[in-house]
Amino acid sequence: MVCILCYDYLFGSLVTDIPGTNTTRRVGALSCGHTFHLECIASWLEDVLNTRCPVCSVNHNGTILPLRVECDLDHVANDKQVIGDKLKTAELLCNSSLDSAEQQEALYRDLETKAADLQIKLDEKRVPLKKMQATLTELSKKIKSLESQEKELNTLSARHKANIQGLQSALELKDKTIARLKQKISEQSTELA
Repeated sequence: MVCILCYDYLFGSLVTDIPGTNTTRRVGALSCGHTFHLECIASWLEDVLNTRCPVCSVNHNGTILPLRVECDLDHVANDKQVIGDKLKTAELLCNSSLDSAEQQEALYRDLETKAADLQIKLDEKRVPLKKMQATLTELSKKIKSLESQEKELNTLSARHKANIQGLQSALELKDKTIARLKQKISEQSTELA
């Protein structure tokens, strides 16, 4: 396995060329379970902007759990082939993870492109929609104007009806007056004859 922050092996990077030492770089895990060199992840998390795991982006709100890995150098010296195979397997797994990350990055770029295309299409649809909204606003204004005119006509119509009724009453009164006058004229004609 490789620390993705420094790309050095997490396990198996023993310093054996210094007599009397069998040290390894210390390894630690975050709460999400991903492992890194302690120095690498501590440096990563010191940056205020880096509060998430560099592998899965899960927010890290805790301490780094140091892992203790013991290695018997005599056993390693006797079984170099086994260790080499394990390192190759770990490297293959790591490379597989990197390939998967590259595929995810390509998928992410593809999704970004599709999102940009959809945004362009959405913007294209907004233009006719804005025109339709402007037309609707104009029609709403015309409807309000016509409703106002209708109210005025109804008011005038009511006034005219009242005037017509008044004129009809006055006309009926004049007709009655004329009828009385005709009757009087007829009575006076009869008296004179």
